[in-house]
Amino acid sequence: MHRPYFLLTGITALLSLAACRPDAPTTEQAPAITPKPAASTAPDIATPAPPTSTDTLHLPGNQVVALRPSSAAAFEHLAAAETLPQELDAETPEATWLAQAQGRVRRQDLDLLLTPARGPVVRLHSTPETEFKNDSASARYQYWGSLPAAHQWVVQAWYWESDGIVLVDQRTGAKLEVAGYPAASPDGRYVLTTSPGLGGGDQVNSLSLIRIDATGPHVLWQREPEAWAPERARWANPNRIILQRSRPDANGELPDPPRPEYVELTLPTTP
Repeated sequence: MHRPYFLLTGITALLSLAACRPDAPTTEQAPAITPKPAASTAPDIATPAPPTSTDTLHLPGNQVVALRPSSAAAFEHLAAAETLPQELDAETPEATWLAQAQGRVRRQDLDLLLTPARGPVVRLHSTPETEFKNDSASARYQYWGSLPAAHQWVVQAWYWESDGIVLVDQRTGAKLEVAGYPAASPDGRYVLTTSPGLGGGDQVNSLSLIRIDATGPHVLWQREPEAWAPERARWANPNRIILQRSRPDANGELPDPPRPEYVELTLPTTP
C-alpha cells in the first residue's frame, strides 16, 4: 500500500568518527540572539539534590559522562537561544524560513538550492509526488532554518519509510545527514542531535555529537541508549547541556502523553 512520503519515522544513521580542525569566521549574520557566555547560564534556582545512583553515558575512548538531575525550569530558561521551530512537517510552508536566508537558500521547482560562501551551489532534488515510491531514490527536501552560530543550514529530508536532516555548511557547502533534532552550542563548535526512537517504529534512538570545523560538520560520536529516549537538548554553555528525555513503561512503550525528565551532562574537553 502506498504511504504518504512525508511520514516521519526513523533513519539508519550514517555516522562515523571524524577528525577536527580549527574554526573559521562566520559567513552568515546571526539573528538577534545573543549567545550565552562561557560561564554557566542556568537560572537562579536551587541545585537539585545529588542522585542516589548516578546515570551515565559511555563515550569513545573509555570516557564516562555523568547524567545528573536537572529541572524543567532550567531547560525552559534556555529556549530563547533556539533558532529552529520545534517541529516541521511536509505541509509547513517554506516561505517564511526561506525569506530569512537572505536569498542564499531558494526553491526552484523541485530543487532546493543552497549557495555557500565558497564552492558550488548545493542542489537537493525532490522526487515528484507521483513518482515517490518504495525505493532508495525517493526523497523530498524542505528548508527548515539555520543554526547561525554553527554556520549550518538545516534541511528536513523525507524518504519512503524514513526521515532525517541534512546539515549544509554555509561556508563550504559540505553536507552531513544525521538523525533527530539539532541544537548548536553557543560558541558554534558543536551540534548535538536528539532522536527519540524507543517504543517501536524505524526511528533510531540516538544522541549524536557533531564537530563543526573550517571544512564543515563531522560526527564525533553517536550513542543509542537502551533505557531512555533523548527528546531535546539545549546548551547552557559551550560544554554543558540540559537534556530532556523520556523512559519507556513496563511494556517498552513511551508514555502518551509524555512524562519528560531532565538531566545535565558536561562534555569532556575536545581539541
